[in-house]
Amino acid sequence: MPGIQTILHPTDFSENSRPAFQTACALARDYHATLLVLHVMMPSVSPVQQGPLPDPLHPVESQESRAQFPWPQPSDPQIRVEHRLAEGAPAEEVLRLTDVLHCDLVVMGTHGKTGLGRFLTGSVAEEVLRKAVCPVLVVRTPLRPTPELEMEATANPGDLIDARPLGTRLASAHTRTLVRTAALEVVRLIVRAGHEIPQHKANGELIVQCIEGRVAFTAQGETQMLEAGKLLTLPAGEPHALKGIEDASLLLTIVAAKP
Repeated sequence: MPGIQTILHPTDFSENSRPAFQTACALARDYHATLLVLHVMMPSVSPVQQGPLPDPLHPVESQESRAQFPWPQPSDPQIRVEHRLAEGAPAEEVLRLTDVLHCDLVVMGTHGKTGLGRFLTGSVAEEVLRKAVCPVLVVRTPLRPTPELEMEATANPGDLIDARPLGTRLASAHTRTLVRTAALEVVRLIVRAGHEIPQHKANGELIVQCIEGRVAFTAQGETQMLEAGKLLTLPAGEPHALKGIEDASLLLTIVAAKP
């Protein structure tokens, strides 16, 4: 890949994004390129503007009020790294900045296709791959077997499933699949306060019920507060995004699209 001077790496600060960051660092070191690490925040749902909007055209180091994020750091101090912060739809901002900042390469991660991930298509990575003006390297997140994954989808037809609020157990709970059949999948999704799930789509019709807590749910051009006792439905393929306002657990029912 000749002529690489600027590499853009979008991150959500999750552990799943670390392999892509490490790959981006290795390429930046080998090509003596500048690494731009970008985080895209969902638009604020507050009617009151909380300070100026972030300016992704300038490093966050020059924007003191926006610098307090858990930016990943390269192990090699010789790598030139700049941190950028944007607000909006993740794929749109990545594509816009790739063009405006004259990036030569985008390095980003994607989730393994297990559990809920099997139904998430049209992701940020997929859209950037299709529309970016420069090459895009997608680094797949290695699958790590965990007790939570091993316990997924253990229910059999006729089994009773506990879908009640977790209460004090919410703090240590993990997202897990409760039911999986050829026709549908039921997932208890755990969303931490402040955590953002970027815009994505489901292959089938989606029913989202909030069991406890509160999240901002963005779909069809509108952001709504989804709180305990409320649910909404979305047609198959409808883009949507979430942001935790309080620690929350949601019950997702994904009806598989008919072949």
